[in-house]
Amino acid sequence: MALDQLRVLGFRNLEDGALPPFGRINTIVGANGSGKTSLLEAIHVLARARSFRAARLDAVATHGQELFRLVADLTSRGTRHRVGLERGRRQFRVRVDGADVRVLSELARFLPVQVINTDSQRLLQDGPGLRRQFLNWTTFHVEPGFRECWRRYERALRQRNAAIRLHDRRLTGAWDQELIESGESVTEQRQIVIRDLARRLEPFLTAWLPGIDVEMAYRPGWRRGSNLREALLETGERQWQRGFTLAGPHRADLLFRANSVPAQQWLSRGQQKILVIALILAVTERLREDAAADPILLVDDLAAELDGDRRHQVVEALLATGAQVFMTATAVGELPAINEASWFHVEHGRLREMLQ
Repeated sequence: MALDQLRVLGFRNLEDGALPPFGRINTIVGANGSGKTSLLEAIHVLARARSFRAARLDAVATHGQELFRLVADLTSRGTRHRVGLERGRRQFRVRVDGADVRVLSELARFLPVQVINTDSQRLLQDGPGLRRQFLNWTTFHVEPGFRECWRRYERALRQRNAAIRLHDRRLTGAWDQELIESGESVTEQRQIVIRDLARRLEPFLTAWLPGIDVEMAYRPGWRRGSNLREALLETGERQWQRGFTLAGPHRADLLFRANSVPAQQWLSRGQQKILVIALILAVTERLREDAAADPILLVDDLAAELDGDRRHQVVEALLATGAQVFMTATAVGELPAINEASWFHVEHGRLREMLQ
């Protein structure tokens, strides 16, 4: 996938209109507050219909405006596409090649976007919800049957939880089989992806975190050594008190340990960032092989918490993925020279190509 050009209306402090054409490697330079991160955010919103900076989409509209619109021209493995998203006070519309899209996961298939920024460590530091989201996104892109399995599981979970709240044991039990079948399929597909990522992650960690034994493990959402059917029976009485299902892949977690200690406790902030970057690069490798569209990497303020040598190593690894990359910096010297890069300068939301 290549994002060739982006048109912007009413988004943050970005200037309205068509931005300059992009290449495979794009470096955006500008002072803090100039609009660098807003550009990356616009791409992310178009890809996932949510921001990595704001909890609500209405927060990304230019101050004083109620509507924003993003339209991108894409090239996906030789085929041209146009993707657009518009959000106003009473409307939310997504279009792909002129047709309205009702299921946002279809939009995600066209733009498999990942972010590396100063919040990347949250994947380790926050609760399991963020890690499940990361794992689901990855599995969705590389396992064709995952979306339908997850949809079935979520539906069965909603219905079962509603029956629990009604204290209807018969109706609760009626949803058990669907929950078990879809839940175990979700778990199996996640585990396939995790095993593959662990293999791809190892070379990065050997080079970047030498002497530290990093382990990645999956907790499926129920007691180790049992299956989901047994777990539902074991938690049966407690679920009536709590009012919801206590076992299943909706309670899973992806755990990271460094030298047998939780990674967020053992590693420094810079090392945590390196671990997450390595994980994202491992995912990017997998997406390049199996996903319907090539990935896009949004890298914001790479210089934060990484020294010059480490930045060079990370940039080389980013280039080696073959993904389209957008990187920001406050000054040209923060990033190594990249011969094939397109360089842009942004000031007061106005993006202009720089001559090299």
